[in-house]
Amino acid sequence: MQNDLTVMIPASERFAMAPASAELIADRALQKRVDTKMVLDKSKLVDLVSSVSEDYAWVLSSERREARYKNVYFDTADYGCLRDHHRGRRPRYKVRIRHHIDRSMSFLEVKHRLSNDSTRKYRMELPFMKEDLGDEELSFIAEHLPIVPESFRPSMWINFCRITLVGVKTPERVTFDSALMFSTGAAGVERWSHGVIVEVKQERFKPRTPIMLKLREARAYPTTLSKYCTGAQLLLPQVTMNRYRPRLRFLRRRFHD
Repeated sequence: MQNDLTVMIPASERFAMAPASAELIADRALQKRVDTKMVLDKSKLVDLVSSVSEDYAWVLSSERREARYKNVYFDTADYGCLRDHHRGRRPRYKVRIRHHIDRSMSFLEVKHRLSNDSTRKYRMELPFMKEDLGDEELSFIAEHLPIVPESFRPSMWINFCRITLVGVKTPERVTFDSALMFSTGAAGVERWSHGVIVEVKQERFKPRTPIMLKLREARAYPTTLSKYCTGAQLLLPQVTMNRYRPRLRFLRRRFHD
């Protein structure tokens, strides 16, 4: 998987920002949280990160500032989870396996979006790069969502690179994703690399934290955005997603190669 973040944040760039301690990272896990997503011009990332260097700390991945991820999304045969997401249904669920490439770790994750827009995430560790759902994985899924777990199958693969910051004083976790690659196997591949998806994770929505104020200055305004929905709009024409088309046109202007 190609890594564009070394171009976005070159190794030669020097920041006063310190690496986050294990204790701080654990304290900022935020498994129950409110997420705010934005789109940022790639050219503004270095200045933005530099401007909050005293308020946030790097989450390093194998001593690197950027980390590589591979997600495998699971859905029912009729893409029930995807359709619920597109309709904005609450509650709704997402099932995926996330591979942390640089750490050689994999997790099965179930995300539960509640009616108040908060998100709960449950996860279990898997053998590295495992992508099938055995008895233990199916039992874990059954514990956390009201869908027959045997109905799930792989629906999409999404690779990307990520920078993660955590608030030194504020309970926040901030991620910057780029170099996205979408694939369904048979339907080909789509790549997006000309922008950054930003996600600010908070205990409750706070618009005036240091990172939120700097993102506003950089004109990275909040938007509803989903990697899974974006990939589906590009690669799954059999799934009608009319509500997402205006958002896709916006993303194409900002991202598409």
